[in-house]
Amino acid sequence: MSHNYKTHIGRMVSTLSALAASLVMSATLTGAAQGQDQALVDAAQGEGKLSIYANIDPGILQGLADAFQEKYNITVDVQRQSSSALAQRFMAERESSINIADIYYSTDQAFHVDGVKAGIFAALDDVPGISTWPAEAVFDGYVILGYNPYSLVWNTDLVAEGLDSWEDLADPQWAGQVMLTDPRSGVTSNQFYKMLRDAYGDDFLRRLGKNATYSKSAVPGMQQVAAGAQAMYAPGIHQVAVGLIAKGAPLQEAFPEPTISSNNLMSLVADAPNPNAAKLFMSFLTTVEGQQLNNPDGFPPIEGVPGARNMPKVVVIDPAIAQAESDEMAKLMGL
Repeated sequence: MSHNYKTHIGRMVSTLSALAASLVMSATLTGAAQGQDQALVDAAQGEGKLSIYANIDPGILQGLADAFQEKYNITVDVQRQSSSALAQRFMAERESSINIADIYYSTDQAFHVDGVKAGIFAALDDVPGISTWPAEAVFDGYVILGYNPYSLVWNTDLVAEGLDSWEDLADPQWAGQVMLTDPRSGVTSNQFYKMLRDAYGDDFLRRLGKNATYSKSAVPGMQQVAAGAQAMYAPGIHQVAVGLIAKGAPLQEAFPEPTISSNNLMSLVADAPNPNAAKLFMSFLTTVEGQQLNNPDGFPPIEGVPGARNMPKVVVIDPAIAQAESDEMAKLMGL
């Protein structure tokens, strides 16, 4: 499945006409939320709880959980792990006939696609808000609820002059101060390195590997950069950067072009213990209120969300091709 990331992006409101259009969109989405079938709300409140398995930014997850719980009086349990660890836990539970998760919310598109094919994830047809969600962001069994173009993140105390290109990562002056997501950690990271290989060639990956240390995932890696243990991180996740900067971390980020987008994808788990609460939560995230919490200072799929950013130029990398080249790219980087 493919998606044209250049279309249907959030834009900053800069003129009165754009503001008017945004208000119309906001009213439409808010109206959709207010028009939710009361029977669904009642059924969800009757279940009284919701379990979310996710790999997105923990601060954003907790904010969503708190807002949903306050709005609907439904207890939310969040289980957050890295992409690969989350998938392993989820599948191990499924194989043992242990059904805990109601929602699977991750950036691992291949896992969602495979899960739909295997019947692990349910159809979204009767979820309020999905019928009016942008068609480009709705797929069989999962929906895009936020775009995450990869960024270049640095510690401003260590890199005073700033950065603006992926090529900065291979500059010899930063040897030993560059932290990267381990290219062996999963399909999404492979897509990033495939993009770099296509743009700059094999020698760039060799030079990059000489500069780099590695993290299994973006959250702990970016935390190390925020703490000053490393000077820069790639590929950065904007949602994580926003949370760290809000806490006072000396971080800054840029969006070199081209980049790829690691999108926030949500699926409803088939045979979930709390299916109505799961549908209600997904519906909540299609509202402007939910999108503001889910994409702070970010890239929502809809217009009319205050503080939305312009999307950088994004290329689409076939995950199967990236995976096929993963061992070769890791060797080029000295791994």
